[in-house]
Amino acid sequence: MSEHLNRLMCSCGHDGVLLVRTSEGGGATPDTHRTGGHPMSTPAPTPSRLEIQITGIRKHVAKCITEIDGSECGVRSAAWDTPMQTNSWMREHAADTGHKLFEKRTEEPVSIFSRPAQMRAQ
Repeated sequence: MSEHLNRLMCSCGHDGVLLVRTSEGGGATPDTHRTGGHPMSTPAPTPSRLEIQITGIRKHVAKCITEIDGSECGVRSAAWDTPMQTNSWMREHAADTGHKLFEKRTEEPVSIFSRPAQMRAQ
């Protein structure tokens, strides 16, 4: 095995130094040569991943998108914890105005944070 590594190092133009980079950015750090010929190690980037965490209760909202005289009604409901209240609001708005086109959405407050990536066992 060491014979194979020695041949590999020589073929890459390195005398006794094998530079290894991992796909996850951890483990080995590349050697950078200073002007005196002495290797200087640079810190490897710490692998991380972004995670999304739900930080509140999902809210249900509706908006009337019925077009009237070339523009959208645009009236928006309050935000509720259940879709049933949103459905009731749409029925009431339709009964009061005759509007028939709505858009329903859910809103979830979330936070994004960075967490160190877990290294896989080898």
